[in-house]
Amino acid sequence: MEEFQPDIQKIRGLLTANREGMSITDIASRLDINRNTVAKYMEILQIQGAVDGRKRGTSKVFFLTERIPALSLKKVCSRPYFIVDMDGIVSNANHEFCTLAGMTTDQLTGQSSEMVPLNLPDGTALQNLIRTALKGSEQRARAQVRQGDRIVPVILVMIPVVFQDGRPGVSVIADPENPNYELQKKSHPPNDLLGLIDDEMEYVVRRTAEGITRYVNETYCRAVGKSREELVGRPFKPLVSPEDAVRIQEHLARLTVKYPVGTIEYKAVMANGELRHQRWQDRALFTAHGELDTINSFGIDITEQVIAAQKLKKAHETLEESIVQRTEELRGINRQLYSEIAQRERMEEQLLLAQFAMDKATDMVFWIGQDGRIRYANDVAATDLLYEKSGLIESFFGDFVRGYSHEEWDRLWQELKSGGQVTRETYLVKKDGARVPAEIWLTYFEYRGKEFVYCSSRNLSERIRMDQALKEANKKLNVYSSIARHDIQNKITVLLAYLGRTKKAVTDPRLLDYLSHQEQAAKAIRSEINLTRDFKDMGIYPPEWQDVSTLITGVATRYAEIPLRISIDLPPVEIYADSQLDHVLDRLLERSLENEDRPHEIRVSHRVGDGGLSIIFENDGPGYRPEEKESIFDLKSDGSGSRELFIAREILSLTGITLAENGEFGKGARFEVKVPETYYRFVPSPA
Repeated sequence: MEEFQPDIQKIRGLLTANREGMSITDIASRLDINRNTVAKYMEILQIQGAVDGRKRGTSKVFFLTERIPALSLKKVCSRPYFIVDMDGIVSNANHEFCTLAGMTTDQLTGQSSEMVPLNLPDGTALQNLIRTALKGSEQRARAQVRQGDRIVPVILVMIPVVFQDGRPGVSVIADPENPNYELQKKSHPPNDLLGLIDDEMEYVVRRTAEGITRYVNETYCRAVGKSREELVGRPFKPLVSPEDAVRIQEHLARLTVKYPVGTIEYKAVMANGELRHQRWQDRALFTAHGELDTINSFGIDITEQVIAAQKLKKAHETLEESIVQRTEELRGINRQLYSEIAQRERMEEQLLLAQFAMDKATDMVFWIGQDGRIRYANDVAATDLLYEKSGLIESFFGDFVRGYSHEEWDRLWQELKSGGQVTRETYLVKKDGARVPAEIWLTYFEYRGKEFVYCSSRNLSERIRMDQALKEANKKLNVYSSIARHDIQNKITVLLAYLGRTKKAVTDPRLLDYLSHQEQAAKAIRSEINLTRDFKDMGIYPPEWQDVSTLITGVATRYAEIPLRISIDLPPVEIYADSQLDHVLDRLLERSLENEDRPHEIRVSHRVGDGGLSIIFENDGPGYRPEEKESIFDLKSDGSGSRELFIAREILSLTGITLAENGEFGKGARFEVKVPETYYRFVPSPA
């Protein structure tokens, strides 16, 4: 243990200089000690009562405190006391306190501190003082202990303690105010309490186990505006809310031989119609057989205390904080100054690091003011655009990014300020006039009353070159696959022709069955080859924003000669999809016509909700049965199924768009194209 003392003393000194508390990581960093070693030292100090720990955010901070070991109280304290742990549970009580409270050790130990028979006349809750003491601050208060028909005033001293396992607790010492008072065993209360008037308890009520009033004092009669004759012999029912009535019943039901005393607070309507706060202490008296006989109730009006409690608590906390703050300022002005200087140095270091990271970022970074002028540009921006950094500052953003006039910038500023974010592919103009393809991200920020737009830009030259090379490779692959597909189809055609002739020349049923299976296999191969033809251009070209309303209107003109009405109800909206989107829309309209009973109308509508945009194709034909709704999109291994719908769904899925049939059989088909939220945008209608 001796070899640990130098490090422990360093930790104590560091915590003395940082009264606001420090985490284990901070202590290890400042003292250059292993973090696990620091954790072991903090555990030792906690058990000694020298430090306390408290959660702050996601970490735990430690600060100096002075707690007495709980076990030491037995040796040094002869006054009545009990000990409460951090959960408010009584963990121990000495013989003197049990005698004072008229309870046994078993009745107290393991119970909540609310069960301790202590009354604070000023209305303060004992539990609030205990919680404050748990934080390390000694508390004092006046209280009363009821002993049968008399009251023993005591002074409570709440001292922070620490248990052997390092957990905090509070020792509550109850010191009788009368120095001549001698602790004695609790005597049984007299049978006749009719004359008992407590100076602190304004109301006195005595009732039977069935709730029939046997006695009320004059103070209670005046409060409720009734005579004693009107109350005695009737059920005791204060005028309270239904919720409080239930609480009162539950409170009385908890009174037992082991725990005969209980306290409850509620609001009751008095004779003048005023709603008053009351606190009642109920003591249940039981027969020798353990049956409830009588309930003696003592109540006080605590309305003023309830109203003033928060103000008093706030004033007390403010005063306490002010005293602690002033004392700390007087004791440690030099330490505070050192801490502030060290903190400022850390902040400056963080700012310099952030500035360095911004300057050396691999993407171009600009900060732009409301007027469109550049307030900051990093090193990459100056290098890629062939400018000195000073030449970019205060230049208009539109001089480098084409398409942003002053009017367009003002409109964009309002859009960004309203919470939007803009991402575009455009061209940046270098100082020599050359254009650099780039992608820009624009975001609005406000910091300490200053507004600006953060713009980051990435050079797309390399990506465009790679995309172009990939397109050329795909084109060549398509050419080679087209040639191979054409040759395979020719050979399959020849194969099918020979199989047909062979079937005509053969009469053996077994051979005819073999030939039929061969013919089916050849046709399946041909279907697969045709499918590769439909997929050959899918994904070659990048997705793009396409006006759905314009595309559907154009596709609908192809069916002008069919006696059919096509109604289109779509706003000006663009969706981000594969370049073969018109092929998909054509297939959906064509599929709506493929029915035994030809529909007379096709309706195209839209709906926004459920996190996306739905484009709906409906007709007035018979529709599909429930078991067909998913199979119409399947492509069977034998080549059967709807190849068009299968391909349409695959093309849409490239950008996360889904296709489903959810119509009701007998009322028409209903194809729903659902576009995710970030893959559609409404565009202004042309003037």
